[in-house]
Amino acid sequence: MKRSFNFKLNLVATAVLITTGVANAGVVNANGTGTEFNPYNMGIIGTSPSILAVTLNGTPGSSFSEYVNFTIPTLSTMTNPVSTYALNLGSFNLLGIAGLTIGVWNDTHLSEGTLHSKFSSESPANSISNLEAGQYYLDVSGNLGNSASVGKYSVALQTLPVQEPENYAMLLAGLGLVGLSARRRKKIRKL
Repeated sequence: MKRSFNFKLNLVATAVLITTGVANAGVVNANGTGTEFNPYNMGIIGTSPSILAVTLNGTPGSSFSEYVNFTIPTLSTMTNPVSTYALNLGSFNLLGIAGLTIGVWNDTHLSEGTLHSKFSSESPANSISNLEAGQYYLDVSGNLGNSASVGKYSVALQTLPVQEPENYAMLLAGLGLVGLSARRRKKIRKL
């Protein structure tokens, strides 16, 4: 009976954590216009999702290109700073837009950057690993629908630290020591 109660308690705690993570997500009021010489600036992208929501006006079927600068900060887990990160792009919402593609580049727009990955709104998985802390930008492009003069898109960005193998080795070593200590304590009690 106690085991059933603990399971229920863990289930409730997990549900609360999931809901608070979603509740912390917010729409970013980004500076800029998204144009080539005045890109949106989303600032620092952390572990809580940041959502960029954009409304476009134009003629039906016209194409667009927009740019979004953002920063991946140096995060720390417990006491160790992490050196690589995963960037998740998700929650694509489209209205009146076709063929949305997003390129992720390092550095800021109008610099000599390197393309890390390219996503489309139809991609089921939108995650890039092994990114370092620093400046990045998104190159967002697509078309307004054939009968739409207004289009809307939104995308959520979230940065998560990727643990280094050394951290897992230290964790396993610590768990081994705890197990050894518990075994020794049990042996001493029997005497």
